[in-house]
Amino acid sequence: MNLKTNLKKHWLLVFFVFVMILDSIYSYLTRGIIYYIATGDLNAVINYLQGFGAFAAVIFFILIIVEVIVAPVPALVLYVAAGLLFGTFYGGTLALVGNVVGSVIAFYIARRFGRQYVEKHIDTETEKKFDKLTEKHGIFALFLLRVNPFTSSDILSYVAGLTKMRITTFIIGTTLGLAPLIYAQSYFGGDIIKGNPVLGALFL
Repeated sequence: MNLKTNLKKHWLLVFFVFVMILDSIYSYLTRGIIYYIATGDLNAVINYLQGFGAFAAVIFFILIIVEVIVAPVPALVLYVAAGLLFGTFYGGTLALVGNVVGSVIAFYIARRFGRQYVEKHIDTETEKKFDKLTEKHGIFALFLLRVNPFTSSDILSYVAGLTKMRITTFIIGTTLGLAPLIYAQSYFGGDIIKGNPVLGALFL
């Protein structure tokens, strides 16, 4: 199936992602929520989420998914805000599940629309070696890259989608790799900053 046919078949997904990217750019340029997330303005992010009252958790979940798909947007402030607003476990779990959902969507986008591009521009032997490597060390490699705080974790979802990695391998490796850092950051917000006003002021 060529790229043009793929675009027609999955037009709804393409439209959804296109609107999401445009909305994120607009939000950043007009100093909306994406701008506050990108610049690490914790106070502004918390105020924004609190404005939705009972639906704050739902909006937070959606923001996490958007942040993953519109990579690379730094999400530290979102994880800390999750701990402060929802508690370490609930906030961390919301962030983790949102990350996995966003990562699967990014993986699917790359798998549907990017794989054919790679196959056209990389020789068959190189492609086979790369796919064999990811199949053999998939979960372990993903875990190490995800758990590393200096790696652009969101971009990895698109890269993984270009390989022949199984979706189950991708989900397991992503979940295990992201969990430690996400829970640690939500704990930082929910238990350390919340209980220490001075440290909270310094972070802000």
